[in-house]
Amino acid sequence: MAKTDTIYPLKAVFSEFLLATECDNFLIPTYQRGYKWSSGDGKGQVDRLLKDLFDAFQQQGNASRRGYYLQFITLKENANSLEVIDGQQRLTTITILFSVLGHLAGKDRLADFVSGKLIYEARSNFIRTFIYEQIDELLASASWDEFIYDREEYNNQDIYFIYRAAQTIAAFLLKNLSSRLEHFYQFLSDDVFLIINLLDAGLNSEKIFVNVNKGVKLNDEDLVKGFLITKIPADMRDTRYRITDIEMNEIRANLGRQWDEIANWCSRQQVKDFFKVSSEEKGLEWLIRMAYPDFKQDESGSALFNYFDEQHRAGQLQAIEVFHKIRQTKLLLNDWFCAPEISNLLGYALHAKGGRDLIAIFKDLQAQSTKVGILSVLKDLALRLIPVNLIDGKLLEVNYEDHWNSIYNLFLLLDIAKFLPINGRKSDPYNFSNIAGKGWSLEHIFPQNANDFKKVSLLEADDLEVIRELLPSKLDEVSVDDDANLRAAKQVYIRIMKAQGSLKLRDEDKPALGLLLNDNAKELHTIGNLALLQQNINSSLSNHFFEGKRTILVNKISQGHFVPFHTYDVFSKLVISGSTGLHTWSANDIQAHEGYIKHQLVSVFTYLKTQPIK
Repeated sequence: MAKTDTIYPLKAVFSEFLLATECDNFLIPTYQRGYKWSSGDGKGQVDRLLKDLFDAFQQQGNASRRGYYLQFITLKENANSLEVIDGQQRLTTITILFSVLGHLAGKDRLADFVSGKLIYEARSNFIRTFIYEQIDELLASASWDEFIYDREEYNNQDIYFIYRAAQTIAAFLLKNLSSRLEHFYQFLSDDVFLIINLLDAGLNSEKIFVNVNKGVKLNDEDLVKGFLITKIPADMRDTRYRITDIEMNEIRANLGRQWDEIANWCSRQQVKDFFKVSSEEKGLEWLIRMAYPDFKQDESGSALFNYFDEQHRAGQLQAIEVFHKIRQTKLLLNDWFCAPEISNLLGYALHAKGGRDLIAIFKDLQAQSTKVGILSVLKDLALRLIPVNLIDGKLLEVNYEDHWNSIYNLFLLLDIAKFLPINGRKSDPYNFSNIAGKGWSLEHIFPQNANDFKKVSLLEADDLEVIRELLPSKLDEVSVDDDANLRAAKQVYIRIMKAQGSLKLRDEDKPALGLLLNDNAKELHTIGNLALLQQNINSSLSNHFFEGKRTILVNKISQGHFVPFHTYDVFSKLVISGSTGLHTWSANDIQAHEGYIKHQLVSVFTYLKTQPIK
């Protein structure tokens, strides 16, 4: 038998491939179930295949479209035939499609390369007569009852489904492609591909048939998997190893198991969260892109497969090299994922704002041959993501309006620092699933704008005391950006300063109080008055002072919500040795919190600047 390829356009499947295998036809054996693809209701398998092919045909003018790939078919040599182990339904539907096309366009206008090429052991007479030779009679019948009226021997379920498929295909072609039948025929012939898995002739066909998976639409990952599993043994057969057919099938089975193990790892939610894999990327497509980042993406849905197929055909890579590289990429990523110190620093670099993406970081880390080198790269990345002086480690001047990303990165690192080997602690893995895919915001611990006071109707004595600490001591020092609201802001200022005990807020006071604090209490915008929270939790804290916010946070935690460790410590005042108690948040607390952050930064900066021990 001559050497065969793995991928063929449909026309070549029925011509060149059969010629290369020295076989006359494809055989559907009796142990196979009959033809069962439904059609005619817009939802059946035939309907969906027609729609997919039509959509691909419509896109063929797009330069990025590079062929449409159908499912695999699995075949086994059997005397002068190729026994169809898997793919009967697809191969039968394709045969019917070309027969109908030939009839509608006129058989003298389109080359007929399917006649006699698909043989059913159980239904050979019907296929030969009404698909290959007299399909016009089948299509001319107005109904199934009319068709079988004087053909009672064909009144069975298998033939009914074949009849329905032919009628559905004809109706679809006439409705959507009546003026473009020849173009559609050419597209199907040359630009629609089947991936062929040719098995050893000595294998047990029925046993293989039982174990073959069916009914899953191919994605790019499936195409690459099929390419590798079918090509690797074939490549090896052409080398000095000279493997036997039995060895070839053992290799395929082993490769399939290894591939599935890699795919399972890639699909673990914790892994996907850690590496920030988008929800659109299924299976191990993202890992393949990691291993081969230089290929050009397109809209075909099979960019990776096209890339490997072209490279292989050009002799620029061997299939076994591709598999080893994908597997090695997974092993590297898993090593980093499972090493707590590396994992925490890498996770930080990936989840910080304004950082580099995984592929860029992977290139740098892959170039390192030791753990020391990897940690050095990651520490340097972390240093450049936080707002510190890279020489002395001192906190840079930051505020909420201008440095949101830097403050977010700082709070995230303070959270992760609790799991790094700092101040005698050991490394433990930080759970990045807690922060992946969630919207984050910076919460002002003490409220600072008009919206925060919408539901506040009473300022208690403690609240008034804190507000007085934050505001200027003299009326003439009060200012707001909007001069039109200056009078209202000053009136609220006077009421606050004169209040005895508590103070009732009128509706008109609330926006004025927000402006007063926003434009005059500068401490409210400093890092000491900020904390990191999920957006949905942050929104629930609005309209509350410190004690109300703390109560809500405790309830959220008890309900299973994640609150960053540093944020929890701040609202519990575990990191502040102030004298204001648990019920208020004062100017002193803001300063104490900022002082604590700076103190923690000294330890973190020292750790990041220290070279890892070999």
